[in-house]
Amino acid sequence: MPENAPALVFLTERQRAGTGEWLPDHRLVVRFEPGGSVPLAQLGWRDLDGAEAVAGFDPDMTTFTGVRITPRGTPHAWRGVLAERPPDSTGHWFRVQGGEGEPEDLRLLVEDGGAPVARLTWADREGGGGTVVLRTRDLDEVASAGEVTDRVRDVRAGDEHTGASGAALNLLDGTSATWLSRRGADRLDFTLTEPVHLRHYVLVSAHGPADRDPCAWELRGSVDGHAWVTLDTRSDESFPGRHLARDFHVSRGSEADTPYRHLRLEITRNSGGSGLQLGRVRFFSADRAYESFTGHRYATGGAPTPYAGIVGGLVAGAPRSVGDWRSFLAGFSADMLRVEDEDELHTVSEEQRSASWLGYDGATEDRITALEHRLGRTLPPSYRSFLAASDGWSTMGTFMYSLRGTSTVGWLADLEDVALPVEYLGEDLVGPALLVSDEGDAQYWLLDAGDVSPDGEWAAYVWASWYPGLGERHRSFADVVVDERVSFEELCGSEGRPVRPEGAEELLAAGRRAALDGRVGDALDAFLRAQEKGSGAAAYLRVVLSAFLDARATHHELRGLLHRPHVVAEIGTEQVRSEAVPLFLRAAGRNGAGDADHAIRLLAEIVPGLDLPVTAADSGAWIAAHRAPEPPAFERALVAARDLAARGATDEAWAVIKRALPEWYPLSPHRIAPVVLLTDPALHEVVTPRRARKAVFTPRGEQPDAED
Repeated sequence: MPENAPALVFLTERQRAGTGEWLPDHRLVVRFEPGGSVPLAQLGWRDLDGAEAVAGFDPDMTTFTGVRITPRGTPHAWRGVLAERPPDSTGHWFRVQGGEGEPEDLRLLVEDGGAPVARLTWADREGGGGTVVLRTRDLDEVASAGEVTDRVRDVRAGDEHTGASGAALNLLDGTSATWLSRRGADRLDFTLTEPVHLRHYVLVSAHGPADRDPCAWELRGSVDGHAWVTLDTRSDESFPGRHLARDFHVSRGSEADTPYRHLRLEITRNSGGSGLQLGRVRFFSADRAYESFTGHRYATGGAPTPYAGIVGGLVAGAPRSVGDWRSFLAGFSADMLRVEDEDELHTVSEEQRSASWLGYDGATEDRITALEHRLGRTLPPSYRSFLAASDGWSTMGTFMYSLRGTSTVGWLADLEDVALPVEYLGEDLVGPALLVSDEGDAQYWLLDAGDVSPDGEWAAYVWASWYPGLGERHRSFADVVVDERVSFEELCGSEGRPVRPEGAEELLAAGRRAALDGRVGDALDAFLRAQEKGSGAAAYLRVVLSAFLDARATHHELRGLLHRPHVVAEIGTEQVRSEAVPLFLRAAGRNGAGDADHAIRLLAEIVPGLDLPVTAADSGAWIAAHRAPEPPAFERALVAARDLAARGATDEAWAVIKRALPEWYPLSPHRIAPVVLLTDPALHEVVTPRRARKAVFTPRGEQPDAED
C-alpha cells in the first residue's frame, strides 16, 4: 500500500465448501504500511482464537479473493469489494527497533470481525514480504482500556435461573457467578446510562457444560430501545475452555459508528445442550491494544532480516536512562521517608536517611560487564541502567525489602540460598529466570530472559505466595518498579497517609455529584482516585455505592475500612452506627445467623464503643432503632412500601419506592444513596439485586434550600 494511505474497507462474502451459496460476511478493514510504497499483493493472518485468513488483492486494491478458516477448522471461500467509505480508525502505530538511519514506523490495522491478529504474513508485488508475530496487551491494563461495561445500568434476560445463582446481573460482576437460562435460545438486553460507540465486545464462557455455550448470535444496537440495527452476526462459534474470554470486533460499517444506549445480544442457538450459559459480557469503545511485534522481512531477491517494533509511546513515563533512574528513585526515596512508618524502614541506614536515598552507589561499567559475562547475556536496558544508578536497593515499597546488586544477582536455578523451586512458577515462564531481589513479604522479583521485547527488555514478574503461578506480567523491570511505586501510593492513601493528597477534596465532591446524578461508573472512579489521595470518606462511599451493585462482599470491604481511624473520623460515628453497621450485618448475615453473630463480635473489636446488638436475632430491632432519618417525601414512601410488603405486595411496594427515588436527597455530607433499601428487614423481599442496582443509577437530588 502507498505510504500514509488511508485504511481500506472491503465488503465481503463467504461460501462454505459444497454449498455454492455466497453469504454476507464481516467487513474487512486493512491498513498495512511496513515502509516504502510497494503495492501489497497478499495478506495472511491468524488471530488469537486460532481463526485464519488469506486475501489476495488485485493490483488496484479494489477487490480480493481468498479463504477463511474458522477456529473450529471449517474453511470458507472468501471475496470482497472495496467500499467507498473509509473507517474512522487509523490503526496501530509501532516504532520499529534496531534499524539504521531515520526512525521507521509500522502502521497496522487488520479487522475481520474476529479476535485481534496474532500473526501476520504479507507479500508485495515486487517479490518482497515478511512475517510478524504480535503481542496484545491484557484487557485489564490501562492502555487497553476503553471499557464501558460500567455504564450498563441494567441487564435483562428472557429467562434466568435465579434459584441456581444464574441471574443475568452476574454477567457484569467479574466473578465466577454465571447467567443460566433454561432455553436453548434467549435474549440479553443491556441498558446503558449514556450512548456509547462500541468497537469490540468480549464473551466469557461459564463453568458449566460446554453444550450450553452460545453457538450463534446477533448483537444489535438501539438509540431509543425500540428501533434496532444489527451490529454483528456470528454462527458456528465455540468456546474450547471454561472461563475462556473470546474477543469479537464490531464491524458493520456505519451502524457501528453510531453511539447506542441499548445493546441486545440475541442468542439464536446454543451448542446442543439444554439451556444457555455465559460467565461474563464486556463492552469496549476502543480497539484492543498491542504491545509489540517481532519477525522478519525481506526485499526482492534478498535474505530475511529481523523486523521488530513496539507500540509508539509505550515506554513513556518509565525510567530508561541512568539519569531517569536517579530522578525517579530520588523521588521515590523522599516519598517513602516522608510517609512510611519507622518500623517499615528498619533496614534503612542513617546514611541513607540523611542522603534521602534508599539505594547505594551506582555500579561501575566494569561491574555490570562482569555480571553480564557471568550470566552469559547482555542485561535488558532498563535494568542495566538501574544498576548503574544504584547497585541494588534497600526498601522498594511496602512489600519488597531488598533488591540484589551486581554481586548477588543470578539465575534462579543456580542460587542455593533461595527456597523458591522453579516448579512454583507455573508454565508462563519462558526462562531462564533471573532473580533480582531477596525475599520480600513472601515474594520475589524475577526477570524472564526468554521473553524479550524488540527493544531488548525482559518481561518482569512479582512472584508471591498468594498468586497462582507467576502473577501479572510486566513488560520490563522498569515497569514493575513503576507499578510498585503506584501500589505504594495507593496503599498509603488507603491508610490515611497519602503521598500526594492534592485534589482529594475536589475528587470527593466530583464523586458525590456523579453518584447523585446516577453516573455510577464516574462516581466509583472519582472515589477511588480520592481514596488513593487519602480520603477516608471516599473509600467509604465507594463501598456504599458498590453494595448496591453487588452486596455479597460488602462486609469484607467494610471490615477492611472501619479499622482505619481516618475513615471513621471523616464519616463520623453516627453514620457508622446508622449506615455502616446495618450494611455490615446485612451482608454478613446472608449465610445465616451464625455468621451474623460472628460479625457482631468482630465489629465490636474493629470499632470499639459502638452500641451493637447482642445477637443476630436482635439486629432487626437494633437497625430500626438506629435508622438514619430520610427526606420527608421518601420517608412517607418507605412507610407505604413497608405496609405493602407486609401484605405480600412486593411489586407494588417497589413501585412506590421507585417513584420516590428522584426525591431522595442526602441529609448529611457523606450520604449518597438510601442505604435503608439494602438494610431494612421489612424491604428484603422488595429490593432485589436488580432493583438495588436501579436505585443508584436513578438520578437523585441535592437537599433543597430552607426557603424552598
